[in-house]
Amino acid sequence: MELFSVHHLAWLGVAALFVAGCIYMRRWPVDSRWHRTFRAALFILLLLSESSWALYRHFGAQVPLVKNLPLHLCDLSVFSLLLGLATGRRLFAELSYYAGGVGALLALCQPSISETGAIRVVAEFRYFLTHIILVGGGFYLTFGRRYRPGAGAILRSYLAILLYALLVTPLNLALGSNYFYTLAAPRQLDWLQHYPHALFLGVVALIFLGVFTLMHLLFTGLGRRSDRI
Repeated sequence: MELFSVHHLAWLGVAALFVAGCIYMRRWPVDSRWHRTFRAALFILLLLSESSWALYRHFGAQVPLVKNLPLHLCDLSVFSLLLGLATGRRLFAELSYYAGGVGALLALCQPSISETGAIRVVAEFRYFLTHIILVGGGFYLTFGRRYRPGAGAILRSYLAILLYALLVTPLNLALGSNYFYTLAAPRQLDWLQHYPHALFLGVVALIFLGVFTLMHLLFTGLGRRSDRI
């Protein structure tokens, strides 16, 4: 897919509309049936999308298990969002908003879809569906449910990403994998291959920290902090 083509911009427009809808949910009480239905729908849709795709890749596309483990950042974001929707815990809401939202947003802006042939359309739909839900879900668990994280949420989310990168790198070396792209930049983004990987990691780390901070500024002026989600 050509970056920022009409086709790509259309998907980004869908993402923006969905995020706006997730924020609009704040108009209803958090214990209303609208919220219960919306949470259940997001949970089921995300679970079916990811589980069916993992099964297809393993049994249909014959992708080896070591290459099909749910260990990319967006996979962790899926778990965080599912847990946040199911339990309403603040930690999962924070991870879904900061880490999940930024990681999924980067994936939407720089789509990495390697499938070709007849399955390409399905792969593209699944890719954007999942990442749009991840971005919108994070906004829903915060703005949509009127939860305003404290400044410490930035540090907790950032440290969680750094810790995960440190933990997954030895596994990548042992398995010959590249989860969370700690060993190399995505192959689909050819232009990144011309730069040292350490530079790529450093820039991405700064982007995460900077965007986390900007995302937190959105809560300025929202009034008294609420711990209920």
